[in-house]
Amino acid sequence: MLFTARFPLGLLGKMRIDFAKLDQALDRALEAAVDHSLWPSVLQGLANVTGSFGANIIPASKRAPGLVIATESMNRPLEDYFNDGWHENEWRLRAIPFLLRQGTACDQQYTSRDDFERQAYYRFQAKHGIGRTCMVNFSTPEDMLVLTLHRRLEHDFFADDEIAIFRAMRDRLMTSSIIMRSASKQRASGMAEAFEMTDVAAIFFDRFGKVTMMNDLASRLLGRDLQVTDRQLRSRRHSETANINKQMQSILSEHWLRPDRSSGPIFVARDGARPLVVRIQRLGGSLPDFFSHSVGVCLVEDPEATPRSEPGILRQVFGLTPAETDIVIMLGKGQSLRNIAEAKSITYETVRTHLRSIFSKTETSRQAELVALMGRVATKSWLRS
Repeated sequence: MLFTARFPLGLLGKMRIDFAKLDQALDRALEAAVDHSLWPSVLQGLANVTGSFGANIIPASKRAPGLVIATESMNRPLEDYFNDGWHENEWRLRAIPFLLRQGTACDQQYTSRDDFERQAYYRFQAKHGIGRTCMVNFSTPEDMLVLTLHRRLEHDFFADDEIAIFRAMRDRLMTSSIIMRSASKQRASGMAEAFEMTDVAAIFFDRFGKVTMMNDLASRLLGRDLQVTDRQLRSRRHSETANINKQMQSILSEHWLRPDRSSGPIFVARDGARPLVVRIQRLGGSLPDFFSHSVGVCLVEDPEATPRSEPGILRQVFGLTPAETDIVIMLGKGQSLRNIAEAKSITYETVRTHLRSIFSKTETSRQAELVALMGRVATKSWLRS
């Protein structure tokens, strides 16, 4: 049987919430959308104004030490929470239906009197001076983020009018979350374009290992051997897919630095061609992972592709002028001398003059020989990188 009223004996009455201070604390949540270091102070402000022992934000779907923002008062309780395995047997997951339906959930809605008094989970909380709690969902059902306000052991349950206030403050918290995710998406989009400009295939993923976006070059590499299915990057071979997933998860924490963890490139075998090379990197930044649109990127290299000639390398190795370098690069892309002349708005004879100088500096005598030489130079520089 669920509670229908607060404990009548031995407990303090409800706390009076100062609306002005609560409004200030929520204003700080919008500031924290830009300055992410403010989140602990935002939580402390919410804890103070609600008379709570402490507060924390944690994803409902995946609970891990690196996925928590909390007040200092919650440091020791959270340390024991993870060390003692309570995150793997979280009693409050029973609150998810209420969070989805109402946006908030308090202990008395899903915990019987006997459970509250006898469950080891609540005895663990009491050891740290924590009593009743109220949770506020302020994200999407697929990736639910939960703000939990932990009441002091001597205090009663949050009352109905207090819970109504928490539901009203969800909008401000959700706005902050949307701003951060949007900014993170724009950052990833900019990186995808930058990778495209440097001929690097990039596939971005979130903290669940789900693909969030990719640039055009990556899209063209996908096919029978490497594909995205249900937002999951997969190879035809289970072992390769498992290795991709393992590295995606390992880069989310410091564990990738451990000697027993493989963090090198993943080779995706192909029929009749050299394997694709997949390198998985963390994006980094100050934004907590659960607010991020993308947390990592898979950089895919195709050894069969024609390496791109770097202008700076060509000029340094052969002493080419900028104009001569442009002509070499355009020849490498298969353009004719007349097309080059038209594209550069110079005469055909001028292009031929440049080409004779290029032949002299590179000690070549034919265009095919020149292009082959440029390919070898580009390959060496590509392998060194």
